[in-house]
Amino acid sequence: MVHLSSFEAVHYRGIDGLSLPRLSRANLITGANGVGKTALIEAIWLFTGRYNPMILWNMSVHRSGNVVLDPIAKLSDGVLELRGTEGGSEHEWKATFEHVSGTGQVATEGPAQPLTQLPVVGRVNTYLDGELAKGNISGMHATPWGVVTHESSVPPQPRPHCVIESTHWQLTTPSEYMQRYSDIVREGRKQKLASAINLILPKITDVEILTGQTGESYVSAVTEGGSLLPLSDLGGGVVRLFRLFLNFFASRDGLLLADEMENGIHYSVLRDVWRHARIWMRDWNVQFVATTHSAECIDAAMEAFADNPEDLAIHKLFENEDSGKIGAATFTGEALEGARELDWEVR
Repeated sequence: MVHLSSFEAVHYRGIDGLSLPRLSRANLITGANGVGKTALIEAIWLFTGRYNPMILWNMSVHRSGNVVLDPIAKLSDGVLELRGTEGGSEHEWKATFEHVSGTGQVATEGPAQPLTQLPVVGRVNTYLDGELAKGNISGMHATPWGVVTHESSVPPQPRPHCVIESTHWQLTTPSEYMQRYSDIVREGRKQKLASAINLILPKITDVEILTGQTGESYVSAVTEGGSLLPLSDLGGGVVRLFRLFLNFFASRDGLLLADEMENGIHYSVLRDVWRHARIWMRDWNVQFVATTHSAECIDAAMEAFADNPEDLAIHKLFENEDSGKIGAATFTGEALEGARELDWEVR
């Protein structure tokens, strides 16, 4: 697996210069509200997808479905810059936006739309390790104001999977999760999914996809008595755990990022969740980075990795009183054990 062993958000939102010099197999990011935990995992996700500029418009980083012309403006003060060590090699990614005064036109065709001509009004420039991105793939992003062009670099090797799970979990099941569920079924892993849901609801024996009267598909849980219950009717904790399991599977041989992983999950089952998460990480070769506000979540993670504490790191974000910049203190191995024994505040 290509591990991310270090990361630095040089310029991203309000966390300029935030560095994590050591990332472990499992990582928990803690800190006060507004300190930049969510922004940090967004930046990691962008860095892992740095060969594809289209992700700059993704809702996972813009946190809304609003259409934007310049994706960089919301994410930085003009230059988005991220660095990291991946698979033992150091890499740097920069992105800028350049306004273009309607020079040239390109033909576009959307779903069920005729071919039209739109003006080119902008360009995204990305730089990989100091070189302007160029390759066999060029693209464009259509907006109401015109087209933004960009050029992608061809990655030197197949990229590892990287999935980001937002804290704004939904009770509905988007199509991407239906696809991931189908992949689970095809590989004969459905019983593991039912076992994961059993952590919250012990009487669930199976999971099925059903179609409603209006034609929409939804996930349903099967009880011991044979009843079929829509997953959305069983509460946010069940949906969160369902999505978390599918995301671990989708991230195999790669990286999973989860914002507030304990959101919706009762603290009494967090130890079991972490015990299973460690198994999924091992079975599917996944590196895990999650944010949390929960002391119970931290304790549960430490207990799950008690026999190998080097595989777990707690990164506490804080605001430097003098500079106002966000920094990080990392606890792992003996330092993490010492922090707990001395009752240090790691949240």
